[in-house]
Amino acid sequence: MTVTRRDVLVAGATAGAGALAGCSGALEDSLSSMPAVVSPSALEETGYSEHAVEEVVVERTISRFGFKRSISVTNWYAEYDRSLSLGLPGLSRVQAAVVSVLTTPQVSFLGRTFNPVGEFSTDELVEMMQDRYDELEDVDRVDESSVSILGTETTLVRYTAAARLIPAATTIDVYVQLTEPVSHGDDFVIGVAVYPQVHGFETESGAVRTLLERLEHE
Repeated sequence: MTVTRRDVLVAGATAGAGALAGCSGALEDSLSSMPAVVSPSALEETGYSEHAVEEVVVERTISRFGFKRSISVTNWYAEYDRSLSLGLPGLSRVQAAVVSVLTTPQVSFLGRTFNPVGEFSTDELVEMMQDRYDELEDVDRVDESSVSILGTETTLVRYTAAARLIPAATTIDVYVQLTEPVSHGDDFVIGVAVYPQVHGFETESGAVRTLLERLEHE
């Protein structure tokens, strides 16, 4: 599912860093986060497997008063998936349930955190996903619940949507779940899940909650 590509979250998480780069001393030339990963016991319990844990480096050049400044932001992206039977012709099971976790560094100046990602709502994050990928359409907010991530209670919002499933070359109905950003250590942590509606039923929210509640982050 192309909507689960790491670029979706990274684009949103680093969107506002440039606004601070022009302020002398407000932003370092290089910032880096630490990865947040799901515990092995949670993967075994839910049947999900690790697909990728990788650095995502974003380079930006900022101009102010005729001077240019290069900023490097190192984010971490982890992705986990599980195969599901969708009942589609020619496909028995597909790795169609995906949970992704992004960590992005907080930007601090004089004891205050300025990284705009900390102020993003789930509605704003899912809107960024729609703006970046045509494959995610007809997004509607359904409900929300509370989830504990790394010792902090945060909001987990569920949406319905239509998404492009590459192996089947077709569009299917999915659920999208996003957490509000959680501050942990020097980073923000964001969780996203995308999984099919199997005959209109909800099948993965319990597993998603288990994976998010069992994150590990230094």
